[in-house]
Amino acid sequence: MILLLAALTNIVGIVTFEREGLPFCFMSDPNGVNWRVAMSSGALPDIKIGDEISVDGVPEESIKKRMDASRLDVVAHRPDQVPSPRIATTGEIFEQVLPYGDTPWYGETITTEGLLRDINRRQASTQLLVGEGDCNIQVELPISIDTALPENLVLGSTVRVTGTLVFTSIENYEEGRFERVENIELLPISTESVQVVRRAPFWTATRLIHLVELVLFLLAVVSIWAVTLRRMVRKRTNELAESIRQREHTRIEADAARRERLRLAADLHDGFQQYLAGAMFRLKAAMNYLPKESENSRAQLLKVQEALQHTQSGLRATLWAMNEESEGPESLMELFRFASRRMPHWEGVVEFECTGEERDVARKFAATLLLVLQEAVANAIRHGEATRVVVNVAFSEKTLTITVRDNGKGFDVDEAQKMAGHYGIAGMRRRTADLGGEMTMESSPAGSILTFRIPC
Repeated sequence: MILLLAALTNIVGIVTFEREGLPFCFMSDPNGVNWRVAMSSGALPDIKIGDEISVDGVPEESIKKRMDASRLDVVAHRPDQVPSPRIATTGEIFEQVLPYGDTPWYGETITTEGLLRDINRRQASTQLLVGEGDCNIQVELPISIDTALPENLVLGSTVRVTGTLVFTSIENYEEGRFERVENIELLPISTESVQVVRRAPFWTATRLIHLVELVLFLLAVVSIWAVTLRRMVRKRTNELAESIRQREHTRIEADAARRERLRLAADLHDGFQQYLAGAMFRLKAAMNYLPKESENSRAQLLKVQEALQHTQSGLRATLWAMNEESEGPESLMELFRFASRRMPHWEGVVEFECTGEERDVARKFAATLLLVLQEAVANAIRHGEATRVVVNVAFSEKTLTITVRDNGKGFDVDEAQKMAGHYGIAGMRRRTADLGGEMTMESSPAGSILTFRIPC
């Protein structure tokens, strides 16, 4: 308690600034030192400029004179003792304040003139930017956004402002570090403290430059139009003819490639696929002739059978993708929906969504993307027992993202990746990597999410 009482300071001075709505005022003590006074309890008592006040409080440790007052009493009213405003240019104010704010001008009433360079309307106040050269000072007027500004207060006017100088200084008084000053500002008492001394000229340098630019631009446009109109028409005609030729050539190549894919798919189905089926049948028959004690041989043959089954499944999926991609539409989303309609067990289960603006995808990717989609949906339905699968295809500037989300029973992601011979997951990951992309998996008892991100 003794230390607290010792820290209290009493200052007597004349109020030089107060404004309704602001939680502080400024006073000048008998030595001419300007103090910013705020009440620790909140709002200031009823005071006005010219009042002599007595203040008890603890001064802040700062290069600026600021006090948080615990008591403020009005002693007398002495308007004749209010100091006259200091007249200074904005350049002189900057020289005094910068670089650290260690100036006795803080809280002093100053009159300055400058060019009105900006007007910023806010909810409860209006900020003006006034200055000369590179020195600009903010002036905060007590004019709300709902109140009209004076008609002659327009950009380009020369204004005379009388207000109290304040600024924000970045400092650490305990360590003696003073870094910089920000927001140099004048606080006028009222709107009458800002006077227009010279109206803004209509023909400003900026307007003259814009007028000359407009005239030159119109002349250039007319000249270029007159010279290049015939050339543009001729060029456009040639481009149109070339575009028609290229589209026809592309269509012929696409038709030829589609017919070749269908022919290859038919040959593989009627030839290699049948050989595989026959080999598996003979292998199963051979296993039936093995003695019961030939466990090692049986185990090896089972692995051969599993490999043949995997090969047959992969070939069947590849043939399906080749057929769907060859017969389906050019649009990737329409191709997916086309393939879905040809899978009866997908009906009522699989839904498609498209995010972003769809664009053309290289046709060579289509079959691989169909294989990845088929495997992901098949796993969700067959292993996850899902009744709803949502396929979202998201197009961004450089990436195609396919997300397959289901409501199945989920699976252990770590265990699934460790399982030897888990061809489905390994195949999807390999095909995605072949396209330069990556695959991620998430799963819980409420369902699984497979995400494929492919640059395109």
